[in-house]
Amino acid sequence: MVADDVVIATGAFSKHFAAAMGDSIPLDTERGYHLYLLDTDALPTLPITDAEGKFIVTPMADGLRLAGTVEFAGLSAGPNWRRADALLSGAQRLLPHLRRNFDMSAIRQWMGFRPSLPDSMPVIGRSKRSRNVYYAFGHGHIGMTTAPKTGEIVSALISGRAPSIDISHFRPDRF
Repeated sequence: MVADDVVIATGAFSKHFAAAMGDSIPLDTERGYHLYLLDTDALPTLPITDAEGKFIVTPMADGLRLAGTVEFAGLSAGPNWRRADALLSGAQRLLPHLRRNFDMSAIRQWMGFRPSLPDSMPVIGRSKRSRNVYYAFGHGHIGMTTAPKTGEIVSALISGRAPSIDISHFRPDRF
């Protein structure tokens, strides 16, 4: 396949692709965990943030989502489900009426990767070494929220137009 331009927007996996293009970008991977409790007897009507426990309880259509714990462990280490289990303990402390003995088939565990950079800002712009390669990654916890604007910016760059905002703080060669 031949392409005039390439956009690397592969989240936590982007470091490898940038290196293949000749760019060294200090991307690391935060691994986020959550638990989804199905058929629970404790459904608050609004999301609750536990500042002490550093997690969020969110009511969903058919259960309760507990999220908020992360770790730096790279892409290849196995999940540390104790981090997710700690969310359940915290929720039971926060919501004393939450059932104490859950059937494991009523709990869904999840772990996902978040692309993180030392300055907490994404990489958006043209590769220094490969002029037809554009980067759009490293948005950490807000990738889904910032994706439309990032897409608009990258589209402008590829089209030779100036982006609608100053992207100098996001340049790939800032490290």
